[in-house]
Amino acid sequence: MSSRGNLSLPQLAERYHIRDIFGGSVAYFSSKEGGQSDLRSYTNSISCHELHLIRSGRVSVAVGGDSRELHSGDLMLLHPFQPVDCSFPDDATTEGLLLEDGFYQQLLQLDGSDSPLMPKEGDGPCVYHLDAAQVAELSGIFQQIRRTIHYVHIYKVEMLRSLVHVCLLFISELPFDHNIVAPDLRHKQDILKIFFFLARKHFRQERQIGFYADKLNITTTYLSRVVRELTGNTINNYLNNLAFEEACNLLRSADMPMGEIAFTLGFSDQSAFTNFFKSHAGCSPKEYKKLGRR
Repeated sequence: MSSRGNLSLPQLAERYHIRDIFGGSVAYFSSKEGGQSDLRSYTNSISCHELHLIRSGRVSVAVGGDSRELHSGDLMLLHPFQPVDCSFPDDATTEGLLLEDGFYQQLLQLDGSDSPLMPKEGDGPCVYHLDAAQVAELSGIFQQIRRTIHYVHIYKVEMLRSLVHVCLLFISELPFDHNIVAPDLRHKQDILKIFFFLARKHFRQERQIGFYADKLNITTTYLSRVVRELTGNTINNYLNNLAFEEACNLLRSADMPMGEIAFTLGFSDQSAFTNFFKSHAGCSPKEYKKLGRR
């Protein structure tokens, strides 16, 4: 059985062939890749926070002298330096996250909160039992984090923090007798900030929620909920208001043909732009332009 001892996250990644890693902060691992990116068996103390989801098969785990067998759908959470001894058969498949403690502590400090989001030193083994739908949803969040690790974006760190928060908040809603996960809204504020940045940059040509959800690597449902919760407005209204304000600015200050304005704002034709403008202003673009020049 291999030993992790007190290896750092990059050292763990090297030893276990984990390729989905961002600096020394967060890593995704899986046993579905022909032995690559795998944590098959290990012993001694872990060096970072670990979320380990059993996808299939059975695994034997001893945590702090407490032995148990985990089955498909079980999620095990471990804190740094927690004594653990795991043995995963070849037919078992697992996936999960490794979080460096400094990265995790930053999540706690974002809102000035010291409430634990993961097991802390002294806590016993923490295991959740997920049904098939919960496994699929959590695995989907893991995959979003995995994609973001390789994503090139100015707000990549914020996006990873937000997605890890989403993951931990999802776990906080699972039934557990000693629920240690505290809700935290900072990840939603990060998502909103990035959405505003992207919206200002792309609203002229992109006003579909799917475009922004893809950029953020989250679902359209979750993005809609975040924006409505924090602003009281819908994404559709917000983007359309941006387009309407820009249309007014162009009509007042730019000597552009109506068809060119329609094209600039991403409308299929001048008629579609006119209908959109009337629904917001109560008059046609031509009428508004005449009023603006009086």
